[in-house]
Amino acid sequence: MKMKKLPLVTALAVPAIGVGYILQMAPSPILGVLREGYGLGGNDALLNLCVSVIYPMTIAASLLGGRLEGRWGTRRLFTWALAFLAGGTLLNFAAVNYALFLAGRVLFSVGFGLAIPFIGSAIMNWYGEKGRARMNTLNGMFPFIGTVISFALMLPLTEGLGGSWKASMGIWGLPLLAALVLWVLLVREADLPAPPPEAEEAGVYGLLLRHRDIRLLCEIFVLDFFCYSYIVVLLPTFLSEAGGMSESQAGLWAALAFPAVGLAGGALGGFLMSATGMRKPILSAGQLLKLAGILLLTLGMDLSVWAGIAGAAVFGLGNGMWMPVMYAMPMEMEGMTPSRVGAAFALISSCGFAAGFVSPVLGGWLTTALSAAYGGGDPVLGHAFGLKWSLFAFGFTNLLSFFISLLLRDTAPAGRDR
Repeated sequence: MKMKKLPLVTALAVPAIGVGYILQMAPSPILGVLREGYGLGGNDALLNLCVSVIYPMTIAASLLGGRLEGRWGTRRLFTWALAFLAGGTLLNFAAVNYALFLAGRVLFSVGFGLAIPFIGSAIMNWYGEKGRARMNTLNGMFPFIGTVISFALMLPLTEGLGGSWKASMGIWGLPLLAALVLWVLLVREADLPAPPPEAEEAGVYGLLLRHRDIRLLCEIFVLDFFCYSYIVVLLPTFLSEAGGMSESQAGLWAALAFPAVGLAGGALGGFLMSATGMRKPILSAGQLLKLAGILLLTLGMDLSVWAGIAGAAVFGLGNGMWMPVMYAMPMEMEGMTPSRVGAAFALISSCGFAAGFVSPVLGGWLTTALSAAYGGGDPVLGHAFGLKWSLFAFGFTNLLSFFISLLLRDTAPAGRDR
């Protein structure tokens, strides 16, 4: 295998996918700006759609990409991923109305979806055993890295660009465009340490769905992302309204308490995998920590905003800890080729993203209904009441995912068949 271009490939792919994860949740910390700018006051479900609208096309693109990777090759798949990521993001500059803003998000989501099978196949094709462990840990940490940056920077960036949410969303398209140009010009198929593209495997998703442990991972990720997608959308707003913080303070503390601690959780999960040789106990423990975090976040907020922030941190730790395990397990299952691993990543992610599309809209509807039932006269406190109890209800998905995780077989040698 030719390894000379692997550092360049990594230097282009990792930041580009990282930007994709920044943009995945980027509207969340500027929901208040978007609400005012597009006149969406009193309609939480429609407002939350700016985050969750990416998921239907992400699902379609990732499932299609999982099949096309075998026909196109990994390099070409990422070329198209970068093209859609950059194009959809740059369209934000012209988002003069909410429909156009959503259209840019949908185009972006095609590239985001294609990048999912790309990274799975690339890790298995291009990296050795130690490199795979590092890249799987990084892949599990991508959502947290992206959310930390978006929570911490999107509101200050919007303010620094004269209050333009269009510019603060669109400016991320410039590094994506640069990555696309460099990828096309500098990375050739002959440079990559990859075998010739595999023939497209008919019925690959049917084959994967017949695999018991792949199905269980899909079910766990559905439940995980149902809760994760909602808490990412509402956490800055919840801290602001229930905790009496300014929007900028809430965004900063949300970033520190949830995704920043999630990074530590991802590193911990990767370390525990290497140190213990186990997978399943780490995954199961992560589900219980998420449940404990949601309970502390919602119920602890009555005592102090700092108790609520601590709960968000516990949730982030558990959410980060199990992600490297999820990405490692399909690579360790019998009969898995690089293309099948890429397709498995696409399938698992798509199942979760379907839940991620539904949950903010459902949560917005539930928040509005609960807010209307609030007995006090303060609309801000009423909205905080709705956010609190809708999130409390969503938190119990993590208890169900814990019970499902107990059915998994451990894939690592130290725990296989347990």
